[in-house]
Amino acid sequence: MGDMLALVKTSPTVAELVNVPIPECGPEDVLVRVRAAALCGTDLHIFAWNAWAQGAGIKLPFIMGHEFCGDVAAVGSAVKTVSIGDKVSGETHVPCGYCYQCLNGEQHICNNLRLFGVHRNGCFAEYAVIPAVCAKPIPPAITYETGSVMEPLGTALRAIVETNAAGTNVVVLGCGPIGLFAVASAACLGAAGIIAADISDARLKIAAQMGAGRTINPTNDDLAEAVLRATNGYGADIVIDASGSVAAVKQSFSYLRKGGKIALIGLPDKPIELELGKEVVFKEAKIIGIHGRKMFETWTQMENLLSTGKLLVAPAITHALPLSRWREGIELAQSGQACKVIFNL
Repeated sequence: MGDMLALVKTSPTVAELVNVPIPECGPEDVLVRVRAAALCGTDLHIFAWNAWAQGAGIKLPFIMGHEFCGDVAAVGSAVKTVSIGDKVSGETHVPCGYCYQCLNGEQHICNNLRLFGVHRNGCFAEYAVIPAVCAKPIPPAITYETGSVMEPLGTALRAIVETNAAGTNVVVLGCGPIGLFAVASAACLGAAGIIAADISDARLKIAAQMGAGRTINPTNDDLAEAVLRATNGYGADIVIDASGSVAAVKQSFSYLRKGGKIALIGLPDKPIELELGKEVVFKEAKIIGIHGRKMFETWTQMENLLSTGKLLVAPAITHALPLSRWREGIELAQSGQACKVIFNL
């Protein structure tokens, strides 16, 4: 089928843009002409080849990237869910289809879960092959750039949906892309008050654009005191952690109200100690783990909200670059100057 440009992690110390053969799709696969691909923190881990990447089951060389949107270029012989020419976004959780979770509507936490862009070649390329079950058709009204961030957006939206945020006071910890998408989702679904916290003033400005009524930099202000003051001393109804900060998560229980809910999206790099009796049992606090999107309930919700213009994501996309400038994109993300970087192909 010819060759294509792809960003390949060739060894632990080398990533390079090279020509590789266009992949062929199997009977249950879809070949997508990638139009936009988004850079994620996971990609930075793989680029740096840190401890997480070394233990993630990645087999080098492989094509990086897992967030994308594009057009179906070819389908396998057994594929009936999409057609050539369809615009699709990619679900990165590849379920087995036969385990207990898959058979009970929990494909996103499949017992044998594999990840697109980690356990198989990804999308920082002109073409990508993805299982048909993971190719989600989206309406033409959703742009390629927006479609490329639906994977992380869905994680944030699901956290807001699972916590029933309408009419509540919500605190979002961490204003990276997923935290910002959580702010936008909370605003879209009718949260009464949204406080966003981050140590980056630049990202707090974006949070305000996306619906946060108040922004707090905890290096300058006491977050717990501010939350209690804003809630008449009761505390937040909901806390969404997208920071992965051990200190931030521990502190959040001090201003989570009795009967409140905390949704955990971020991944702390070490264990967290909690006084369960005081902070969870006696408070009847509800802790919810969020691992990606529900397949495909969350995607339907995103599609409806994005198509009608109710869910705002554009302010979080701070840079759009051609794939040839991938090094610049990674440097922008690593330095904190960028929020969401999109590679256009």
